[in-house]
Amino acid sequence: MSEQNRRLLLTVAMCMVVALVWSVFFQPKPRPAGTQQATPAATAPAEKQPPAVTPEPAVVPRGTTAPAPAAQAVRPPTRKVELLSDKLRIVLSSDGAVMESAQLRGEKFQKREKGVVVPIELVRVKSGEPFPLASSVRTANGADAVGANAAYSVVRADERSAVFRAVVGGVTIEKTFSLDATRYRLDLAVDLRAANPIAGKFALLSTGEGESGSGGGWFSSHTNAPARAICQAGGKLERIAVGAKTPTWDGPGTATFTGIDEQYFIRAVVPPSNAGATCHLEARGDGPLISTVEVPVDLASGRSFNQSFIVYAGPKDPDDLAAVAAPLKESVDLGFWSVIASVLLAVMKFFHRVVPPHNWGISIILLTLTVKVLTFPLQHKSMKSMQEMQRLQPQIEEIKKKHAGDQQRMNVEQMKLFKEHGVNPMGSCLPMLIQMPVWLALYTALQVSVDLYNSVFIPGWLEDLTAKDPYYVLPVAMGITMLLTQVLTPTPMSQPGQKTMG
Repeated sequence: MSEQNRRLLLTVAMCMVVALVWSVFFQPKPRPAGTQQATPAATAPAEKQPPAVTPEPAVVPRGTTAPAPAAQAVRPPTRKVELLSDKLRIVLSSDGAVMESAQLRGEKFQKREKGVVVPIELVRVKSGEPFPLASSVRTANGADAVGANAAYSVVRADERSAVFRAVVGGVTIEKTFSLDATRYRLDLAVDLRAANPIAGKFALLSTGEGESGSGGGWFSSHTNAPARAICQAGGKLERIAVGAKTPTWDGPGTATFTGIDEQYFIRAVVPPSNAGATCHLEARGDGPLISTVEVPVDLASGRSFNQSFIVYAGPKDPDDLAAVAAPLKESVDLGFWSVIASVLLAVMKFFHRVVPPHNWGISIILLTLTVKVLTFPLQHKSMKSMQEMQRLQPQIEEIKKKHAGDQQRMNVEQMKLFKEHGVNPMGSCLPMLIQMPVWLALYTALQVSVDLYNSVFIPGWLEDLTAKDPYYVLPVAMGITMLLTQVLTPTPMSQPGQKTMG
């Protein structure tokens, strides 16, 4: 083994040891996903919940109607309502008419915590902060005509819908929630009436809890990506995480959606397209994330304000997102090479659909082989050009010695040599650069594909394709493969008279 190979082997080995030590001892440990501090109901398995109002003393029976109060001098007791569909379990609270829990239903979106299988919880807020879908009515001078913590009464509730009403200072606000039966969609209709004229804004909050992420890597689990506040406004998409250099952002134009974004899931609010909605993002240093959408209110005495919002709470699957609202597809971050990444994702889904046993791990292998085959001509051309350059190396060295003091003459003679032998000096690296976007897009596509979440490749070993290898077999195998490739690659002959191998 040459000295150069020994140095390379030592360098690669040291890098692997450093990465392993960093992962085990120094990498920041993220807070387990799905932990909610303020809602006990959010940690109960979704499949075992009764299809009725959350069992509390003050729950309104389904199908009943409560009289609308003329005034609310005394704060009514807190009441919670559970909405169920094939996709979601939603828990609403009369304290602000907010969403206290949003759990995904189905085996794919479950995880094990302390030996108990629980559904994925999408509502995670810091203690003391408002829950998602808290709303307020602000006057032109910034005062709250109706605060985010207003006490609501449950007017009506059934398995798929609930109506909440609050009366504050002559302002009556009614929020009607309707859960879609087959999609990750919750519709929110807001009806606002006032005894006196009001000019200001109606604000609807999306809240969450973020943290500074470690940045990920080969040895990181899929929970390392922190939540971020997200908004698309004026054709620009912005995400803000805890620790961002600029912790606030105001949309430059009409907002199309806003919410709390994670690596594989999102909670988003889509405002009415013709309402002139704007958005504001904020990521506080102690963890709270706030994404606010505001709609102008100009309410004359005795008139009403009616607006309908779409709420998405679910996985970042392009098809599911588009089925609820087309702009939500933009929340899937495919990076700079998004066009290539979209094609690669489509090919991977094709392999999963047509190749038994319909395993996502096998689909990834087939996709990688496909990309390898398609880029092989470029790789072969690069290797061939490299070999040609190595064959000319002795003559290049002679030119360097002969014209050591004349750089311009040296360059002229080298280019003349390349032209005589039909060699392009950039031929070895240019094909490599051309195929780099494909491999970068492949990496990004696999990073954001929710199809891989909780997908088993090899039972007992790779139980989740988005999580790290629990035994570090694959990283070690990759390192060994790199070392073997380097060792087995023949060293090119440096003298033209030497016999060529192979």
